[in-house]
Amino acid sequence: MSRVFSDSLPMGITVSITVMALVFDLNMPLGVAGGVPYVAVVMMGLWARQRSDVLYLAVFASILTFVGYYLSPPGGVPWVVFTNRMLALFAIWVTALVIYNYAKLMDNQRKMASAVEQSSLGIIITDLSGIIEYANPKVLKMSGLSQDEVIGQTPRIFKSNLTPDEIYEDLWKTISAGGEWHGEIINKHKDGGYYWEELQVFPIRSRAGNVKNFVAIMEDITERKHSEEKLILAMQEAENANEAKSSFLANMSHEFRTPLNAILGFSETIKLRVFGPLENKQYGQYIDHIHGSATHLNQLVEEILDLSKIEAGQQDLNEVNVVIADLLRNCFALVNEQARKAEIRIEENIDEALPALFADERMIKQVMINLLSNAIKFTAKGGRVTVRAFVTDNNQITFEVSDTGIGISKEDYEKVFTVFGQAENILTRSHEGSGLGLPISRRLVDLHGGKLELDSELGEGTAVTITFPPQRTHDGDIQGHPKNA
Repeated sequence: MSRVFSDSLPMGITVSITVMALVFDLNMPLGVAGGVPYVAVVMMGLWARQRSDVLYLAVFASILTFVGYYLSPPGGVPWVVFTNRMLALFAIWVTALVIYNYAKLMDNQRKMASAVEQSSLGIIITDLSGIIEYANPKVLKMSGLSQDEVIGQTPRIFKSNLTPDEIYEDLWKTISAGGEWHGEIINKHKDGGYYWEELQVFPIRSRAGNVKNFVAIMEDITERKHSEEKLILAMQEAENANEAKSSFLANMSHEFRTPLNAILGFSETIKLRVFGPLENKQYGQYIDHIHGSATHLNQLVEEILDLSKIEAGQQDLNEVNVVIADLLRNCFALVNEQARKAEIRIEENIDEALPALFADERMIKQVMINLLSNAIKFTAKGGRVTVRAFVTDNNQITFEVSDTGIGISKEDYEKVFTVFGQAENILTRSHEGSGLGLPISRRLVDLHGGKLELDSELGEGTAVTITFPPQRTHDGDIQGHPKNA
């Protein structure tokens, strides 16, 4: 009890009230409700710092009630005296519980008030007419107005006239019907500036269920809005730049084609000695170099055109049931000469019972030639390129092209899939290439809803896996022929 007296209540007042209650009790006729004065001791709990202190006071008052009972002069009807004491104890504990719950309610109210005052959100409470009864500090900070300028006004004092009237009409209609409204509005600062708010308004109801107030919760989203605007602008600029780049590449590629066709045609004519033999053999070597370089440049132009079409969304799929074995053999035929010159062995592991692949045959052929050409190009003399085609347990047709070549470091994985990107490697510098093969291949596979994945380690070779979705597996056509054929 000393803690209660010293921490919560003035000692002099506490002792005085306690002594007065005890004296009053001892001099009170026994027929009256003896012990009731001790309720005054419990009521000192109204000034206690902690809710539990009132319970300590109730225990102390209960003890005094029994002390007074035994110290009082004899007399009176015994059962009346005892009943009075029990009534006094009842009054003491009822008072204690009332004060305890009141203190608890006040604590909760203080917590709520503190939370509202310190909130990073603006909070306004209005009456049914929209008159502002309360505004927390955040509202004042957002608007630049003072408490006196806000209280007693309506939310129109924040209005910027930049928010359509229809939004306010919908807001009022919703909350008047007892609903909750959520939206975004533009308000005006006292200094003339504007700010965006994300606003939530809802009613407060009485115990009877009647609406008695409205609460508005406001979040300043001005910075977010500015960021969104910048992002949209940046995306538009990037899209415009990408369209301009694609258009430029396409136009330049077409411009290249005319002189390239002339170079290819004339160099081919000279190579074939259409108009007779060349007097000097060195001219023959030169024309071979010219024709080879022109062919390489023409391939680069074709790749740039393909890329520009893909990025412009102009690549349409001409889907048919592709006979996988036939497609791969055609690809092998086209790279066999390259493999022979590089002294690279190509190994095939193709399941003859493969179902048909529903896809654009030209695109899939281009992908496989790109992968085979890369594998041969970056594999040292005497190396091996292995091609597998199979169906997974998930009914997905899968191609895998692996080699024993120079490999790619994991840090360069993303780089080799970027346009004109090549992994930095001493060996790659000895091989010409545009850096478009893998990026185009991945985009063409993406158009089919498939996945192109890379697995490689520097110096350990590379494996590229292409997986198509199950819906592109046509079990009805085995190698392009119906089952009942």
